[in-house]
Amino acid sequence: MKIFSLGLEQLTINEIKLAGFTVITQNVLPEPAHTEGHLLMVTSELVPVSALTELSRQYTRSTILYLYLQRGVHGYQAIHMLCESLGIFFVPPRSSASAIIEKLRFITEEERVERGNLVGFFGSGPGIGCTSTAKLFARRIAAAGFRVILLGLDLYDPGYDRKTQISLDRLRPRITGKMLHGEDFEGLVKQDGYLYLPGNFDYLSVHDYQEEEIAYLLAEARVHADVVVADFGSIPESAAWYTGMQKSALRMMVTHPRHEYRLQALMELAGHMDLHPQDFQWIINRSNVEEMSSPKSLALRFGCEILLELPYYQPLLDSLPLGKKELQHVDDKVHALLVSLGLALEVRKKGIFQ
Repeated sequence: MKIFSLGLEQLTINEIKLAGFTVITQNVLPEPAHTEGHLLMVTSELVPVSALTELSRQYTRSTILYLYLQRGVHGYQAIHMLCESLGIFFVPPRSSASAIIEKLRFITEEERVERGNLVGFFGSGPGIGCTSTAKLFARRIAAAGFRVILLGLDLYDPGYDRKTQISLDRLRPRITGKMLHGEDFEGLVKQDGYLYLPGNFDYLSVHDYQEEEIAYLLAEARVHADVVVADFGSIPESAAWYTGMQKSALRMMVTHPRHEYRLQALMELAGHMDLHPQDFQWIINRSNVEEMSSPKSLALRFGCEILLELPYYQPLLDSLPLGKKELQHVDDKVHALLVSLGLALEVRKKGIFQ
């Protein structure tokens, strides 16, 4: 499938070409007959919103991708809704080249980036317990006999209470130069049976991280571990957060009924990456803290399934002190996770006929 591009900057076009797509740059809209069976990609700078209805009528035999570039206080939800009603694919403002490429892969039904053993943890707000939950799963997966690497990729919080000899910011020169080797992972912090890379201690560099750097780190870690657990944090304005959303095989959303309004915004954002509530495994943290709404009502509200409910514990604990029954419940979920990754066999439950 060819891509006829109108209005997209040359640097982004070059990256799309490097990703393996055939792009034909246009100065004006091509003839509908030329794009039949192909993809027409246009931007809002050259095709205004008011022209979308006519555009969809003219190019009925073409796939249309609309890149909305205008930023403003009114948002873009109404334009996205219009595109949905017209059968036009939509890309929101501030989308990076890699996000556009991922959208193109989705549209053309090409094989996406190979995913397998990356489990991403995302929070619905700072302090929700995303890091401690990721550590809990890393510890229990390691206890099941697998080699686990836990990556601290919340660029706004290192997830560790003291500076270490190795951390994301200290390893970054090797990541940027694409010079990671097996010994780099062997040198990670050994904690509770798994290897741990504490996150970014250099807060001033948060916005300097690039999605390609994070993607490279994830790819290398996957080679050196049976399972890679990554703590991507709770702040979407991060190259790591976006990359994690795109690359994770399993996405864990750590949340609480109190964060219903935050979840609404996060699910809308995830929707622009063709992800929906059912694409996440929801973990309710502090489930024993009484709130106006319950975890069950939260699940019904978003049409999601709750994987696990964890009780509230005193803050500043490095690992959650779960009881025997709670730990068994976590281990059951970990086994299901390993089965979904192809790392464990499905166990049939015993019944009266066995």
